[in-house]
Amino acid sequence: MSRFGKFIPLAGALCAALLVAGCGKPTAEEYFARGEQEFRKAEQIADSLRSVEAAREAFKPALALFGKVVSEYPQHPLADSALFTMANITNGNLHMPAEAIEGYREYCRRFPEGKQAPLAMFLIGYLYNNDLHNSDSAAAAYRRFLAKYPGSAMAESAQFELNTLGKSPDEVLPRVLPGPPKGGKHGTKTAEAVPPGKVGT
Repeated sequence: MSRFGKFIPLAGALCAALLVAGCGKPTAEEYFARGEQEFRKAEQIADSLRSVEAAREAFKPALALFGKVVSEYPQHPLADSALFTMANITNGNLHMPAEAIEGYREYCRRFPEGKQAPLAMFLIGYLYNNDLHNSDSAAAAYRRFLAKYPGSAMAESAQFELNTLGKSPDEVLPRVLPGPPKGGKHGTKTAEAVPPGKVGT
């Protein structure tokens, strides 16, 4: 081997190291910004997509980029927002309630004191009740929410949801009786406002 041959592997390794150092992996901010760009692009075309599979493909780049923030920079402040955004995309854009619940749970596990933790916990109960129609799991989620966030702005809503689990809209809403014709002076009356014995007279 010539004396130059000895240096070829070393030179190659040095070039590779310089290349990696020069490029480097994106920062959390760069991943997040690119994720937001991909998310906006997907939202713009979402209404024109004809299948669930196409929608998932459209949002896949955004989910992957937000996922990079969470996996590669778990202690970065943006990891909180990235994980919550992923759950929101799964919920609001892809309409996958079971997967969204897992996303919100993961957020609550990783960021129990995160600014979105109350909303994430509330949404777990909401999705169980309204999308998956699982009253038992919804009740457990709402109870956990009320125990942890009794002073939250959403506490009243959580208590209402808990009190009305499994009830039909007719059982929840007050019975409405017909009022006078449109030209009348009084509006529609509820059953509670009509004195006993006067109904139908």
